[in-house]
This record gives sequence, C-alpha cells and structure tokens, in this order.
Amino acid sequence: MGGRAVSPGGALLRSSRLFSLPKPLPEPQSTNLHIGDHKSPTMTRQYPQYQSITSPLSSREKGDWGFKRPFPLKSTLTTSTPLIRVKQVDSIESVTDFASAADHTLSLEKFQEMRIPLSIPKGNDRSGTSMRNDSWRKSVFEEDLDFTEYRKGRIDDKRWKFQGPWLARMTEGDFIAYLDKNVRPKRSQFRQLLKERLVESINSQRAKNAMEQGNSTAPKINISEITEDQFTDYVRSLRSDRATLYGLVSKFLDLAPLGQPVGIIQTFLSAGENAAAESPYGKSGPPPSHPSAGISYLRTNSYMENHPVYGPQKQRTPTLARVVYPRVGPSSAKLGVGGFVADSPPGDNEFNTRNARLKVSVNKKMLTGITQLDTTTFGGAKAYVNPETATVDPSGKVILQLREAGTEAQLVAREAQGRTKVYNASKQASKQAEAPADPWRADRVADELLGASNATAQRDSACSGISQQRLSSNLSPNVQRQQSNTAKMGRVRTKTVKKSAKVIIERYYPKLTLDFETNKRICDEIAIIASKRLRNKIAGYTTHLMKRIQRGPVRGISFKLQEEERERKDQYVPEVSALDFTQNSESGQLDVDTETKDLLKHLGFESIPVNVIPVTQQQLPERGGRQYGNRPRRD
Repeated sequence: MGGRAVSPGGALLRSSRLFSLPKPLPEPQSTNLHIGDHKSPTMTRQYPQYQSITSPLSSREKGDWGFKRPFPLKSTLTTSTPLIRVKQVDSIESVTDFASAADHTLSLEKFQEMRIPLSIPKGNDRSGTSMRNDSWRKSVFEEDLDFTEYRKGRIDDKRWKFQGPWLARMTEGDFIAYLDKNVRPKRSQFRQLLKERLVESINSQRAKNAMEQGNSTAPKINISEITEDQFTDYVRSLRSDRATLYGLVSKFLDLAPLGQPVGIIQTFLSAGENAAAESPYGKSGPPPSHPSAGISYLRTNSYMENHPVYGPQKQRTPTLARVVYPRVGPSSAKLGVGGFVADSPPGDNEFNTRNARLKVSVNKKMLTGITQLDTTTFGGAKAYVNPETATVDPSGKVILQLREAGTEAQLVAREAQGRTKVYNASKQASKQAEAPADPWRADRVADELLGASNATAQRDSACSGISQQRLSSNLSPNVQRQQSNTAKMGRVRTKTVKKSAKVIIERYYPKLTLDFETNKRICDEIAIIASKRLRNKIAGYTTHLMKRIQRGPVRGISFKLQEEERERKDQYVPEVSALDFTQNSESGQLDVDTETKDLLKHLGFESIPVNVIPVTQQQLPERGGRQYGNRPRRD
C-alpha cells in the first residue's frame, strides 16, 4: 500500500525550514554532580530549549497562532505576556502541547536592557584580586578569538569550536564509546602520523650533528626506511613523554583543550612544536554554541551616558539587585540581577567583610541582608550594582560580573525612579517650611471606633456645657472651622484606608459583620498590615461601610455585591407568617371592614375566616386660636 500523495506545495512547506519549528535543544548538562537529586521538572533551565512564539492581538482574539489548529482563548488571552513554547505540535491526543515562554523571553529583555557585553571566561579566582585589577575584559567578538577554522600553530589556537569532544566533561561510558567509534578506526592514520614525526625528528637531529661537526648536509631518510624496532622505541619514548603525546593526540583528533596543570609539567607543555596552547576555554570547556549565546552583541561597555539634566555621567545607570542568599563562610553572597543570580561585587564594600589579624570585622556600611537573611524588609534587602560583563559557561548558564555602584550614580537612579529628589530640592524644602503640616491631622487617634468617636464627642460636649463654649470662643477661627467640619464628617481617612476597606469588603463580605472587634480579627487573618494603627483604621472604616450597605448603595463597592445583599433581605422568611390569623389575633380571625369582605369574596377567598368591624371616622377636636381660644398659656 502506497503512502498518501502530497502536493508539491505541501511537500515544499513540510521540508522548508521557514514554515517549521526548529528541533528542541537537548537538556542542559549539569556541572554539579548532585544537581539531579534536587532537579524539578518545572524549574527554569539555563537556556531555552524551545523557540518562543508570539502572535498579534488581532490574531490572538481568534486563537490563531500560525498553527494548524487554534489555541484556547481562556489561557492565551488572559495573560499579560503572550509568549508560548510548543513542545509537540501533534500529541497522542491530537492536541498541541504548549506552555508559557515568558521566563526566558523576559530574561532576555532584561539582560539587553542592562546593556552588558559578553567576554571570554577568566580563571576562578576566589580572592577577587585579579577581578578587581583587571578592568579590561576581552570581548568574544575579537578577531583573534572569534573563529572556528583550524590555524597552523597551537600557540594561536584560541578558537571555541572543535571537532572532537572535551574529555573532562565525558563520562566513562561516553569515553569508551568514543574510543570504539572514532579513535580505533583511525589507528593506522595515527601510526602514519607518528612515523612522519619520527622521520622529521631523525632528519633534524642529523642536520644538527652535521652542522656541529662542520660537514655537509646529511642525507634525509624516508618513511619506508624506518624499521619496526625504531618505531617501537619511538612509541615507548612518547608514552613516557606525556606532554608531547597529548599535543600529538589532541592535534590529530582535534580535541578541545584541557586546563594545563600547575608545576613542573607546565614547563614541558609550553615548549616544543607540539605543545598545546593556553586556551581561554581550557578550564571550563568550550561552549556548545557561540560564546555570546546570541543574548548580546555589544563588544564593550566603554561608553558614556548623558543625563538630560546633569550631563555626562562617570558611571552608567546602576541596576537594583536583590539579596537572594546571604554570605556563608568565605563564599560571597548571591544577588539577583535582572532575573540572573550572580556573586556579590568583590572588594572592600557593603557586600563583604574585612579580614584583619585573623579576625572578621563587619564593614560600617554593611548591607542588612548580607550576613543573614533579611526578613523585615518588604521584598528582601536590595542594593544598586553595576553589571560590568558576563560570560556563558559550557552548561549555558549566564555568569555576571558585578561592581559596586557609586554614591552619585545611586542617587541619580533613585531620582529617575521617583524615590528621591535632588534637582531643585532646596526650593521645595523652603516651600514646605512655609506650609507646615496640619497638627490636627498629625495628632488624631486612628485606632478608635468610628461610632464610639462620635458618641464620645457628643457625651463630652453635653457634660462640659458652658466650659466647652468658653474654650471654643478662645480658639482661632481656623481651629473652630476644623472642629465644625469634624463634627459633620467624622475622622478624615487616607486613600489607602478607604481603598483597602473596599477591597476587603468585596472579597470577604460573607465573613464580615457589624462588629469592629470581629472585623479587626478578620483583617489580621487575611492580610499583612504594617502596624496596628493602620489595621484599626481599616477595620473601623470597614465596619462603617458595612453599616452603610445595610441602609443603601455605597459608592465604590461592587454593585452586584450590594444587590445580592438586598436579595438576601428580600428572601427573608420570618418564623411567624403575617397571614397566620391564629397567632396574630386573639379571635383567630382576620379583622376587616365590609368592603374588604366583599373584595375577598370576589377574589375567591371565602374560606378565610373574617370578623367584620364597622369603620368609624375619627373625630378630631377643633383647635382654637392662639389669642382667643381656650388653650392654656405656655410658661
């Protein structure tokens, strides 16, 4: 049975890379041996494995994301970050398996907003001395580093792409498989290479001896003249000379460079024509892709920012970082910068302690959350830092290098965010001095009840009598006007208190009551309020609004909520019905007049027991005049 026929256009679309998703990248390789024990399936990977896809709003409203079937509107329109990653276009259930891709996309936007250049990796110096002195880092886009083809001479071999693997990263099983599949088939070629090296070494030694003896040039030998005993002795000598053998093998198999050992062997590795060059990727390993990883194309951070008010700035705009992990022993603290975790800046600053005479002393300007986790500050301890450069390790993790931010740069950054005021600050200070704060608002008691406040004020005014009038007459007109407004409108509350009370009523209306103490306890359970004073203000205004809702509509609260409350009142069923004549009257009958009895008969309610009572018109006494009537005089 033949396959299903496909049109030429359909076959072109299926095979075209323009209309197909790229293959997902493999799982990131772990640099920590114990990372598998703490791995979570929902954790954010070091790099995105699937392509991030978005769609314009006009297409998202229809569920159109450019695939064969529309996506559900419930999960794609309710998000503020319309970014998805498609894991499988057609699953077993004939649905498209997709998830949100906002994590990596937003991290990329934050990284590019910080304008950080990518540089080649450096040695892991824990003391931080070299990091502090090395103010210039080579970019990954330099001409002597950004190349992939093989160049003659291992001294200049600083490329980042190799045909062979990095042996330090391979497991035992992968290494054995690599030997069986790639190394053993090339055994004869490697033996031929060794013979060529042996011939070159013999010819060079003969030429050197002839030059020392003053003879003419010695005749050169060929590979065919090499005996088996000579070749065996040469192989044995190479086995004892590990440095030369490593250079020959790595050059033949095009292996990624390894970190050079420290000591006597280093002198042998750096000498000879077969010596391996010091590669920037020797200790950490070559990257799986370009060293920039495509997240930034800046070559350097040597540029100057020009502030619209203060002019050219010495330092760039710092970034606000959060302390995510305090210092533990000699290890530095971990800071979260733009979605990336980095070590705290080295040096004598607010992030590090001082070590002098075998004693650890704390800096005077030490940040709060460095030595221990700060649980008092909302959101954790934060500080401004300057991201200088970044590197990408072999596992795809972005490693930031931070520097401490200057005081002036921090002040300018705070002013740009509206957290402080520097420009024209003296003029504003003089204006504030001319108009002092209202003492009545500053000294008001916020934790008293709303109803108890008015009742207490009325009771005190009734008891004081004449003394209160004398006191008010001695006050200034402004204070008297404030007191009159207070008696009419009650205590003045802030916008935060009013908005918080309305939100609490809309969300937790079934739990709230008309009792202040109950509402205060509910506020403690459902929210974290900074102080008891603010909690009492919110609970008092919540109680006040609950009483107002009982009387009528309240502005600013959900209309649907108030309608439900009125429906609940309308559906109230009393224990004793008003139509139960046996309990509402002594005679057990309904007292009506003659016309009402005829109406009940006409409506078909003759079975209702009624008692006819004649209606008598009420006679009101005539009122006499004020001057000539018989009304007694009022004294």
